[in-house]
Amino acid sequence: MVTRLPSAVPGISDVVHVAGGLLLVSGQTALSDDADVPEDFDAELDRAFAALVTALAGAGALPADLARVTIYVRDLPNRSLETIRAVRDRWIAPGSRPASALIGVAALFDPRVRVEIDAIAVAPAGYAPAGSAA
Repeated sequence: MVTRLPSAVPGISDVVHVAGGLLLVSGQTALSDDADVPEDFDAELDRAFAALVTALAGAGALPADLARVTIYVRDLPNRSLETIRAVRDRWIAPGSRPASALIGVAALFDPRVRVEIDAIAVAPAGYAPAGSAA
């Protein structure tokens, strides 16, 4: 059984719950509802992690439930690994760090976006998504 939590983005689900307890979280970015992206890389990372946490919360999960996180960064050689780690650590507690990958990419879906984060989490015990469509 697969349960999909809707997204504001056409054609995708923010989170898909797979029978057995996995939550597959679509790529989250800093792109706001008014199509704004922060110019500051630190602020963009922060907003992308906030979007990830919001998507998890919509599925009844917390950052501590993350099993894997993949961060895609456009122009990675120009970005500071220390900045990426510092922002990640503001959102994910040191005691619950998931398996991770950091991947440099040539482009993302929108030329203003420099960071996209997708994830896999474990659904909390008793998980029952509200307002989901099977």
